[in-house]
Amino acid sequence: MKKISFIIMALSFIAFNSCSEEDTLSDNIFNYVTFGASSYATGVDVNGTATVEVEVLTSQSSGSARTFSVSVDPTSTAAAGSYTVPSTVTVPAGSQVGILPVELSDVDLGIGINSLIINFMDEEGLFVGDGTTIDYTQNCEEVNLTLDLVFHDAWPQEASWEIQDSLGGVVASAAVGTYAGMTSATETVTICGGRDFTFILNDDFSDGGHSYTLTLNGVVKAEVTAPYSYTDSISVEFDTK
Repeated sequence: MKKISFIIMALSFIAFNSCSEEDTLSDNIFNYVTFGASSYATGVDVNGTATVEVEVLTSQSSGSARTFSVSVDPTSTAAAGSYTVPSTVTVPAGSQVGILPVELSDVDLGIGINSLIINFMDEEGLFVGDGTTIDYTQNCEEVNLTLDLVFHDAWPQEASWEIQDSLGGVVASAAVGTYAGMTSATETVTICGGRDFTFILNDDFSDGGHSYTLTLNGVVKAEVTAPYSYTDSISVEFDTK
């Protein structure tokens, strides 16, 4: 890929002593195109979409519109199907600025960062800048679940629980001793909607003397009835979709 070297670019900046990147590009004798920013970051709502307008800058203006080809870098880690990138971007006649609209959608985004890298394609006589990266995540839209616990033995203080996200991070929990002296308890648990989780109920004495029901808007998402095989813990996967 053809790229202007650091030395050439430095000399160009010194020679023209411009006040901004666009001013520098407007006086540049090279046929050069680059992205306006090296990176962008945004979020996508659950089941929603978002648009990122990626700015494109050129060193020369023209009496007619110009079109530049772009491609998605194969090292991108964005979820397949979660983005739409046009194959070209157009800079209007008489302008040195174009906009590449990148459409993002909540398709298998998970809870990690999706990195989409976009590069300019090679073209004879054209010098291109580095690629740009769009980092995006699924926005957290909180939902409230109801956790009903029933303690079937005389040692409710043995009970503890936690909810883990799909990466194993603990997003809600209650420690051993929380329910001392109780026969039952009801908790409101606030976590992100539209995602996958695991509920883990622990018994410190390993006799499985507790049960629970986890509901979302009246729908049972996870449930275990005691005793559960007389073990120290039991886990159930559920979602908030």
